Amino acid sequence: MTILVVGSGGQLGRALQALVPTARFLDVPEVDLTSRESVAALDWDGVSAIVNAAAWTAVDPAEQLDRLPTVWDVNATGVFHLAWNARRLDVPLVHVSTDYVFRGDHTTPIPVDATLDPQGAYGATKAAGEMAAHLAPRHYVVRTSWVFGDGPNFVRTMRKLAADRPELTVVDDQVGRPTYAVDLARALLTLLDREAPYGTYHATGSGDVVSWATFAAAAVADTECTIVPITTAQYLEKASQAAPRPPYSALDLTSIDAVGVSMRDWREALADYLEAEAARTTQEGTA
Repeated sequence: MTILVVGSGGQLGRALQALVPTARFLDVPEVDLTSRESVAALDWDGVSAIVNAAAWTAVDPAEQLDRLPTVWDVNATGVFHLAWNARRLDVPLVHVSTDYVFRGDHTTPIPVDATLDPQGAYGATKAAGEMAAHLAPRHYVVRTSWVFGDGPNFVRTMRKLAADRPELTVVDDQVGRPTYAVDLARALLTLLDREAPYGTYHATGSGDVVSWATFAAAAVADTECTIVPITTAQYLEKASQAAPRPPYSALDLTSIDAVGVSMRDWREALADYLEAEAARTTQEGTA
């Protein structure tokens, strides 16, 4: 199987490179996902599966009117270009989506067949991307949430700030489950390897549903920094611009459990990530 991965520079793309180094990896400037001509010009010979790990994920800037066309092009039009080629080649398309496609008013983990009701521009474009992925008859739409991995992410930011500050304020009334990019990458590859039934899946860390403040506290537990919980309303008082965020983001994992893919407890995964980060920092310090 020759997998073509688009979006190799992000957290998920890097995790996939470590797991399947024999795959073909592309990112800008090798391909412009928003251009039909650029995607069509790729060498599709021998490609047996497509994984779309590319996305516009800057949630707050996505709300800016002048940026919205680009956000749409990346998160929706670009998915169509990949789905068209997946349909033409009759190969599976794996597309990664997000908890932001939901309103966030659930009180228990959100099932895969819950009604899409995005509240912001980012969520709306990702919901449109899901629909575009359906144009490939053999598709996996995999929703995830709160991803951390090799690259800029919430955990790394919290730890960097914690090194210089005695306390950090973090929102405590938005809840969900964190996801290690390595575990997400493994889940995507397992769906392909096992030729699981095509359709929509949820793949996040398992374990307890927590707030961003609790997640932050776990991320900096080995430091002297204290996490001070605040409400979303308090956060918005300080933010110059903030996209609407779902207050409840925990995704039901029944769908992916049913095909034999077990997602790790996010706390266990976080420990592995922190160990890897420490090793990376040590290596960079001795280079």
